[in-house]
Amino acid sequence: MEWQIEPMSTWSYPDTKGRKGNPFRANFTSTIKLLVAELEHLDVQGAVAVRVVADEADVRRDGMLRAKANVRHPGVALSFTSKRLGTLTYPCDAFRAQYSGEPADWQINLRAIALGLQHLRALDRYGIAGHGEQYTGWRAIEAAAPAEFDSVDAALRWLLDFTEMPSRDISGQATREVAELMLRRASLKAHPDVGGSPDDWSSVDAARQLLKKARVIA
Repeated sequence: MEWQIEPMSTWSYPDTKGRKGNPFRANFTSTIKLLVAELEHLDVQGAVAVRVVADEADVRRDGMLRAKANVRHPGVALSFTSKRLGTLTYPCDAFRAQYSGEPADWQINLRAIALGLQHLRALDRYGIAGHGEQYTGWRAIEAAAPAEFDSVDAALRWLLDFTEMPSRDISGQATREVAELMLRRASLKAHPDVGGSPDDWSSVDAARQLLKKARVIA
């Protein structure tokens, strides 16, 4: 399953007042295992976006956070596209770490999301919901018809135009680094939570899949 951190400049969801301490006793590795299991049940297509309030410089080339990244808000938003249910987004900022050695705040809130998905799936298991009705409140956009690019160059040109990146930002960089940078910026701009359109969101995903297939990106 492909993951990527998408930095946000600010927390764009309702801000929880009076956050609670960490109610979980699991490490981050356990959280990821639980989350992967739940996302597999939802038949996720494309990349899974983990959105935190940080700077682009805090994200490594592989799309993960740097060890010393400055995440400025406890919240995290998980966004992905399910083959059955469309694009879904789950934000959470309800918890904070209380003691040293606990996972980072955003990691604690990511576990809350994973447990929430587990409980939503239980509604299907016990016959309370049978067609994914319990997920519709988090549907960000209806699935759009996938965009298509006839070549890698076409995808890169579209990304460059869409992100409006100045040439000085990409001069002298390797193609892979440029492509990954443009994809991160395009994902932020096209995301439905910040007013992006379904067509643009679909185009970003189509460009990502083509560049990955052509081995331009990992």
